[in-house]
Amino acid sequence: MPSQMNKYLGKALLFVTLCLFLGGCHEEKNPADVPPDLKNIPSFAGQWKIQGMEYDPMKAKPVNIIFLDPENHKAMLGNESYDLELDSLGLRIKADDRENAVGYFLFSEIKEHTWVGSWEDRVIRLAR
Repeated sequence: MPSQMNKYLGKALLFVTLCLFLGGCHEEKNPADVPPDLKNIPSFAGQWKIQGMEYDPMKAKPVNIIFLDPENHKAMLGNESYDLELDSLGLRIKADDRENAVGYFLFSEIKEHTWVGSWEDRVIRLAR
């Protein structure tokens, strides 16, 4: 009888331990992943001229204008469409066919007419 009771006690203890462990493991939202309200940051919607990017000399007219549309989470650079992702610190620009961002701009760096950020492996400046 005592050995049978030990069996049940062991199973009950294992069950309680698993319940506590699984119940305590839930994913919380990281505050850094929560984008700010667009009303609380300077407006960056619209057309920006890209300064500091190198272009292919074979192209007749290089594209150096990017259009940012934060309401629809899209950006257009020439005929290429990009996705905009906002986090608590900045704006990430991702190509549809790439997993990594091609551009990142900190909200703290935005000025009235300029915004410094990174594009691929270069530091660039956007100008209105």
